[in-house]
Amino acid sequence: MNVWLVRTEDFEIKSLAKIEELLNAYDGPLTFKCRKEIIPNSISAEGCIHLDEAMNYMADFRKLHNINQTDFICLYTNTRLANNFFTHGDGFKNFLIHSADWGLYTNAGAEFPDAYLLYSNILKSFVYQDYKTMFQHVHKDDSLGCYMDLCIHKKEILLKLRTADICDDCLEHIKSKHIDGRIIGQILDAFEGLRKQLLFRNRLQLETKLSRIEITNKGKFILTDYGNIELKFSPLRKAIYKLFLESKQGYTMADLLDSDSKLLKLYQSFQPNKTIEALNSTIQGICDPYSMRIHEEISKINAEIVKKLGERISVNYIISGERGEKRKINYNLIKEKTY
Repeated sequence: MNVWLVRTEDFEIKSLAKIEELLNAYDGPLTFKCRKEIIPNSISAEGCIHLDEAMNYMADFRKLHNINQTDFICLYTNTRLANNFFTHGDGFKNFLIHSADWGLYTNAGAEFPDAYLLYSNILKSFVYQDYKTMFQHVHKDDSLGCYMDLCIHKKEILLKLRTADICDDCLEHIKSKHIDGRIIGQILDAFEGLRKQLLFRNRLQLETKLSRIEITNKGKFILTDYGNIELKFSPLRKAIYKLFLESKQGYTMADLLDSDSKLLKLYQSFQPNKTIEALNSTIQGICDPYSMRIHEEISKINAEIVKKLGERISVNYIISGERGEKRKINYNLIKEKTY
């Protein structure tokens, strides 16, 4: 089941890509994809988006691009919604999410509450047959930390995200609908994972707590204890990083020359469609003592880790060591996942 992400002109494509990456960190039937089309600002007037006009436009957008009626569409915008809500839906799998002003409440990044709101909207759409019925069941008076809290202020949405909770009444309501367990599992994993990532980004994580690295059956490198943050490497960098993960002593350049067969085998596991000749040619180039290639690849591996984890925590995960000395990862954090 696809969930299509679109944006208005005032919402940057790189912000949409961050949300897409977060949403897809949790396995299940829901697949999130960015659309290249931009929804024009003609749906807004007097500084806000008119809900009926926006929803009519999205219904036409669905027909124009032959988007299946079982798929969802979510429009992200930095323009205020006319009802001053942070999100709105029409009961027909079309959603609006207002993304501006999150920076007033958290330094973690707008993509976390933006991703949470979409997963929350999708769950509500499975539980309630229309937007009016859903609104009758929201918690209007108190913020319980439940996904059905009304949340007059954006900071209250962050409370929901930090607790990742569903109250007992809402949980019974979900159970009564007999929703596909795979969908519920994906949404609950996302709630918990986004909660952990928000805490991690806000530096509420204990200083000494490190996450294991789990390698999934799809070859993803996931930091499971940090809310499924993914370290995105090319197949070659996956092979190099796993080689270092599996060695407590680390490698000098001379050691790598003696480990080319092991590196080749790892590379093949992440790049199964290439011929052995092509794979071997790449590995020979990497292990060439007169080449700078291995140093360049390690540098790019470390840059991705620092980008995702920040300078303070990344020191435990990067491949460290000076050239000419053994290079290694400080902790043995690998946990390979098989199914």
